[in-house]
Amino acid sequence: VQIFASQQRSYRDLPIRYMENTTDYRDEKSGELHGLSRVRSLTQDDSHVFCTDDQLEQEVGRLLKAAKTMYSELAIALKFRLSYRDDSDAYLGDSGLWQHSQAILKKLADNNKLDYYEQAGEAAFYGPKIDFIAIDALGREWQVATVQLDFVQPQRFNLNYTDADGQAQIPVMIHCALLGTIERFLSVYIEHTAGRFPFWLAPEQIRILTVNDSVKAYVKEVSNRLNDVVLMKPLKYNELRFEVDDRNESLGKKIREAEESKVPVIIILGPKDQSVKKVSIRLNNKEQTVGLERLDELLLKL
Repeated sequence: VQIFASQQRSYRDLPIRYMENTTDYRDEKSGELHGLSRVRSLTQDDSHVFCTDDQLEQEVGRLLKAAKTMYSELAIALKFRLSYRDDSDAYLGDSGLWQHSQAILKKLADNNKLDYYEQAGEAAFYGPKIDFIAIDALGREWQVATVQLDFVQPQRFNLNYTDADGQAQIPVMIHCALLGTIERFLSVYIEHTAGRFPFWLAPEQIRILTVNDSVKAYVKEVSNRLNDVVLMKPLKYNELRFEVDDRNESLGKKIREAEESKVPVIIILGPKDQSVKKVSIRLNNKEQTVGLERLDELLLKL
């Protein structure tokens, strides 16, 4: 709000969009803390759009499309809730303004073909909102993304812009978070995937296991090949995250530990593999033997 108010704005400047990943702190009592779901130091992917009434539908549509695209990629089932005010005095602004903003929100939800339900008492203190509700592995519901309309705070902070006729107008403010509280989102997503993240998101994507010490040179050759893969399209600027487990332990134990760590790809190197320039690769608990060129193809596909 202060950045927007720092200079005179014209209708030609709008929409203006701000976004940051920001850390907030909340003095939760010890009994209120709950893993990653309720923490004292929380991070939000917080964004705000300042726009005209005429731009509202397009801007909300863009934000809803971004959220739906992201959760589709993450394969998380969602419900949509239109969160309205109730009759309490916990909200800013007069009732007429609220009725107007809630009607606009419902129209936007209909225009974007959301399958939603309506609930009073869940609005933010400054306006109604569309909440994305994720369902975790235990069937519990968690609010994640949210798109919120705010006609109240621009008025209270005396925000304005000059329209085409040179008249001062009050902008509409849209609050949006796609992940919401990132710590809470992670708690939902870890349960959703049972800890087995997709390849692109796994902290450790590949683990190379050795059968014995005779393959040390071959480990280096395979490691170099993994590093070379990132120079090919489409992974030119990415890095494959891999570790080498060359401990003097049984292969069975190494495989078991890699599986327990939910590493998506396990590469096994033994003397026979070294002699024929092949590797044994485990994907989703299924093992196959491939040549090094085929390994490149598999990793590029992943």
